[in-house]
Amino acid sequence: MAAAAMFIVMFASFMAQILSRYVFNAPLSWTLEICSIAYIWVIFWSCDILVSERQHIIFDVLYQKFPPAPRRAVAIANTAAVGFIFLAALPGTLDYIAFLGRRHTMVLHLPFDIVYSCFGIFMIAAIVGAAIRLRRLLSSSWKTHL
Repeated sequence: MAAAAMFIVMFASFMAQILSRYVFNAPLSWTLEICSIAYIWVIFWSCDILVSERQHIIFDVLYQKFPPAPRRAVAIANTAAVGFIFLAALPGTLDYIAFLGRRHTMVLHLPFDIVYSCFGIFMIAAIVGAAIRLRRLLSSSWKTHL
């Protein structure tokens, strides 16, 4: 629902720019900024919160060649590595997002920490998703979750 609303905002501001520029010959400056911010939010909101891991594009040619036990070990190692890397990068990322609050967008004067806070949400969701998948992989019913 939120991603659809962001796409609607993106499309409406894009259409407002087309109408303003080509019909009234008076381009609007705020529409590009709205489109950019909505695009950033829809990408990071959708990437880990809405789209499941199975729906992401993956390159698993080698992974599928392994027998089940080594495949499970590779899945555990990959999931743990992704979770650890995101967890290690989280404090610096949140610090940088907070630092961005000192600057504002050029047209709408929105603080950049609000604009880019979706990346912090994405990172936290990726860490939680990795922890949940790792828990499933380490449980006894791991075959149903690969």
